[in-house]
Amino acid sequence: MKLETRNVLVDRIVKSYELDAKDVADAVELYYDAQKLRIMHANKERSEGPGELVTWFAFWLELGEKVIAGKLKHWVESVKCPAEAAWAYEQVGIGPVIAAGLAAHIEVEKAASISALWKFAGQAPGADRKVKGAKLPYNARLKTLCWKLGESFVKVSGKEGATYGRLYAEFKAEEVRRNEAGLYKEAAARELAKKKITDKATKAKLQSGALTDGHLHSRAKRRAVKIFLAHYWTKGREARGLAVRAPYSIQILGHDGEIAA
Repeated sequence: MKLETRNVLVDRIVKSYELDAKDVADAVELYYDAQKLRIMHANKERSEGPGELVTWFAFWLELGEKVIAGKLKHWVESVKCPAEAAWAYEQVGIGPVIAAGLAAHIEVEKAASISALWKFAGQAPGADRKVKGAKLPYNARLKTLCWKLGESFVKVSGKEGATYGRLYAEFKAEEVRRNEAGLYKEAAARELAKKKITDKATKAKLQSGALTDGHLHSRAKRRAVKIFLAHYWTKGREARGLAVRAPYSIQILGHDGEIAA
């Protein structure tokens, strides 16, 4: 099928019906499922040669991915989209899929504080700890979406106007300085104690009292994501005329460092 014909088909399907708010979360999940399958089969096609069945399947996966992305874009750009998700969509590095996913999983009315949202999103300290047989203390889909959000900030960290990409770059540089100054000895010791490290280079780095670049990358990403979520929550609460207060660390403990949206 020619590219122009395929694009016309995608446009026609996208406009055939509109997503309801209740369908957005499933649509986001389907998009990432289709993307994962498409990449997997594209790799298979490269390694094994262009088989007719694999090529046919890859085509329809790509078409489905484009249709879902188009529908989510249409929804995010419509009046149905919450103010905070529309604001998120304006940020460099955030496309319609992530913006729609945030709207689907975050209800700012239910989160009485930024800290509550961080916990729900799996971004609070110790949020990744799982207890066998116990319900997860966070929304797993939202946590995965936050990981993708952080990776997007990394990708746009050198682009003009990328507020959260720039924050990631600043945080990463700060993490490197702190690590080189020996301020993460306890964190390195905790990593050695709680995980079975088999990679020799990683183990040696931690034993020297420093975190690896991967650890620093993750720390900087999480900080940028948490700032974004704080701004997202604030925008949503203000749009609804709801009370807005600073995170616990600033309001109660008196820590500084609040960054305005």
